[in-house]
Amino acid sequence: MNNIPNIISGLRILFIPIFSFYVLSQQYDIAMYTFIIMGLTDCVDGALARYFNCESLIGAYLDAIADKVMINTAFIILCSINILPYYLLILAIVRDLIILTGIIIKNKNNNYQEMCPIFLSKVNTFMQILLVICCMLFLNSYLDIAYIQDIINVVILTTIASALEYIYNYKNDILIKNIKLTSNI
Repeated sequence: MNNIPNIISGLRILFIPIFSFYVLSQQYDIAMYTFIIMGLTDCVDGALARYFNCESLIGAYLDAIADKVMINTAFIILCSINILPYYLLILAIVRDLIILTGIIIKNKNNNYQEMCPIFLSKVNTFMQILLVICCMLFLNSYLDIAYIQDIINVVILTTIASALEYIYNYKNDILIKNIKLTSNI
């Protein structure tokens, strides 16, 4: 049971090229269902890991990587077919680079710490997944494009707010670490 959450995260990564193929082939219905499955696996793997008490550092990183690749790939494709604006993709990538930079700085001494995503980051990921699903609903003529702009606005807000919170947290971690180092001398 300990490996099931990691397998689910791995499957999410394997579904990304399938989703991409169907969107680019304009088979939007299959692409939509594929992405919904991918979005659900994001919830299921974490819930199973917590339920069976098998959370691991590798699983946390694998889940985060699967999320980033899934969202950014979907954004790239949706931007390339003129459904989403490119500035949204750039904003998402910049936020991910901020998170990655913070992780690298925190772990520069091979002192790997547990991944602790902030609540706002989870809200942001949920809203990004919802945005992609709404775009797929639009491509399948189930949703008007006007609703997508509202979700884009929420994604922009949660992306910027979570990036600022990560920066604030990383800054505090570094300051606290420096205070501890100087007080021990």
